[in-house]
Amino acid sequence: MNNRHISVQSQGRTAFDLAFQLLFDNAPGGKASHYFEHPEKGFLLLWSEDSFDSNDGVVKANKLPYSMGWKEASDLAWGWLTNQPKEKYEQYLDHDGSNGKGFLVYNEYWGHVGSHYAFLGVKPIWAWYGK
Repeated sequence: MNNRHISVQSQGRTAFDLAFQLLFDNAPGGKASHYFEHPEKGFLLLWSEDSFDSNDGVVKANKLPYSMGWKEASDLAWGWLTNQPKEKYEQYLDHDGSNGKGFLVYNEYWGHVGSHYAFLGVKPIWAWYGK
């Protein structure tokens, strides 16, 4: 399905894994073979090799050590997410409540994220907690 569009803003590992299970249906064969850390789109998983434009010219996506299913890729991305500094988190809200570490797992129109081969993106965002 080419018009599958999923965006999950949440917190916690259980929701993170569920989002990965949903989005891995977009990858042919259900596997990721490459990744790329995009300055605006976050940590991207690709089902094939691709290149991205950057300030340094064209940069190739990094090959994973082996093709990964949703669980292995989720473990990798969760490790990346939990090691991001607070400065990388988006959607901070100054409100009468508190903020905690959350995530956005998503794709864009046509089931891609900035590339025909990137099918999943992860970004650190602030989770909002009201009183």
